[in-house]
Amino acid sequence: MPIKTISSALAEYQPDILFLEEGVSDYPLAQEVLSRLPGVPRQTFRDISLLTEQMKSSQYDVFGEGKKRLVLSHFKGSFLKKCPGISPGMVCCNYYVVNLSKNCVYDCSYCFLQDFLGNNPMQVAYVNVENLLEELEEVFTQYPDRNFRVGTGELTDSLALDSIIPYTAYLLPFFNRQSNAVLELKTKSDQIENLLNHPDPRNIIVSWSLNPQAIIDQEEKGTPGLIQRLESARACLEKGYRIGFHFDPIILIPGWEEAYQQLVNIVCDTLPIDQVEWVSLGSFRYRPSLKSIIKNRHPETRLFTSEHLPSKDGKFRYLRPLRNQAYETIRGYLMSRSQKLNIYLCMETREIWEGVTGKTPRSDKKLDQFFDL
Repeated sequence: MPIKTISSALAEYQPDILFLEEGVSDYPLAQEVLSRLPGVPRQTFRDISLLTEQMKSSQYDVFGEGKKRLVLSHFKGSFLKKCPGISPGMVCCNYYVVNLSKNCVYDCSYCFLQDFLGNNPMQVAYVNVENLLEELEEVFTQYPDRNFRVGTGELTDSLALDSIIPYTAYLLPFFNRQSNAVLELKTKSDQIENLLNHPDPRNIIVSWSLNPQAIIDQEEKGTPGLIQRLESARACLEKGYRIGFHFDPIILIPGWEEAYQQLVNIVCDTLPIDQVEWVSLGSFRYRPSLKSIIKNRHPETRLFTSEHLPSKDGKFRYLRPLRNQAYETIRGYLMSRSQKLNIYLCMETREIWEGVTGKTPRSDKKLDQFFDL
């Protein structure tokens, strides 16, 4: 019998309109999506760039309105790319990304997509997943001695729409066959029914972005709450999946020390923390052009209550002493609950790494296979 799980309101997500690129209806994934959205109006298009410009010129909040328009398209080019964390002065964790979709149905105030995608006016899903699997097969075979950690959550949430666009039905069986690659599904979602119904969790890591509930309420609009995420994580762990957590972005609101202490306690009281693969820590960071967009779209945000300065990669971050204090404090909370836990820093400098942890990833046997310095 299929396993059921608690799901958020987004399980009922339906776009206002479906845009179909000419020819995509021939792909099996597109046929599945269409079968799950039978009552949604459809419109065919030929050139996605022209459609994008048309949508951008028609709305006040282009990025927000774009979440209601679902586009099924054919991706042309290479799917697999290095993580954007590989930037000047930053330590890279040898992470690869696959962009099967762009835009996100959630509306987090800090989301870089608001700026990075130029106020992308549509929720785009690429349905030629067969081409992706062929590309990955070729790369993994070409480099048999390299360990690949591949994620799908750079330009979208990996699972938020999996009940409508079931990428996992294609990705999980493929990664189960690999000897030198794992798939990480990074999410804020509780849409895990397809995962729980899958027979083989091998080579799959499901990881959740976490924040204190007060920050979720204020800055992560439309997302499941902390308890919903943790219940989903526990269900996946019990099914046999490897799980991870990302305390990212850490947001230094007044009273952040107590808020993150409570977060750590809730996490460790909800599931066996020793069985978690890793926890990453990353501070709030942004491109200069994003600040005005955030303030315009999210006027009640508390993201800018502290001072920020540009880092080596051009992104603005909390002052280095504040970041050090936050990382050391939260890492201390976690280590007090589990000395076995693997904790790493995301998009940070070597100096911060060594100052907070006393070592670099290369000196950590568990993390060494993923980090490339």
